[in-house]
Amino acid sequence: MSRHSFDPDIAARVGLNAAVIFQNIIFWIEKNQANRRNFRDGRYWTYNSISAFGELFPYLSEKQIRTALEKLVSAGLIIKGNFSDDRYDRTCWYALGNSICPKGKIDPTKRENDAFAPEGKPSAPEGKSYKNRYKPYKKPKPSRAKAAVEDEVSEKILAAYPEDRVRGKAVCLSQIRQALVDGVDAKNLEEAVRSYATETEGFTRSKVCFSDNWFSSGRWLKYLHEVEQEQETSKVNEREVLKGLADWVTDHHPLCRHITPNQVTALLAANLVSAEQIRKVGLQ
Repeated sequence: MSRHSFDPDIAARVGLNAAVIFQNIIFWIEKNQANRRNFRDGRYWTYNSISAFGELFPYLSEKQIRTALEKLVSAGLIIKGNFSDDRYDRTCWYALGNSICPKGKIDPTKRENDAFAPEGKPSAPEGKSYKNRYKPYKKPKPSRAKAAVEDEVSEKILAAYPEDRVRGKAVCLSQIRQALVDGVDAKNLEEAVRSYATETEGFTRSKVCFSDNWFSSGRWLKYLHEVEQEQETSKVNEREVLKGLADWVTDHHPLCRHITPNQVTALLAANLVSAEQIRKVGLQ
């Protein structure tokens, strides 16, 4: 049984949820430092996606996890990065912030010093040396094909915004790309933009926010959270429907004949019934 702990002083600063997640981040950063792994830009990093954090902390919603991480970043307790070449990789990297690591550098351990040798010496692994030890990590430029896909996705999202209120296109696309890098689902963000467009469809032009302000000020988060909540509600309702159908199958209810092939597939995937039970009611 796993136990989650937190620092009371940290909890007083950023709240209990953020303090618990911060303790987990510290644990993995310390472990990576001990094993000399994930050392970039003078810091040790750990990584996780929002969904992965959700599995570690099942009592927190994705919204609560995202809010907790934002609080930790705002408080300077952690910094966030992305070191993947894959545009659709939602995994974010986290390191201790400047309030924990002054000047962006941590105190090196003796083992870590062993990993850095004078320039040109064969004992310097993977090109590591005192000379290039704190050089900033340069993310490889994406291929033209990958960049084109990224632009297409961002353009599609922006196209959902009320056309006559689009302004500062470059700023909007930059904000959209950053949101996707931070782990926001592209389809959900597009749906959030469409939701705002639908909500303001009958408004006078002056009451509809310019797109650059809308994205930069984070007003899209409200609509994104609503989309995610609707999805979660839909999932709950779907699970309840499947449970009801499973009861029909178990009880050999006459209404089993109305169960569709797609519902049969969903029932089996959810392990609510067995293939043998499906066969006995004549659905296969």
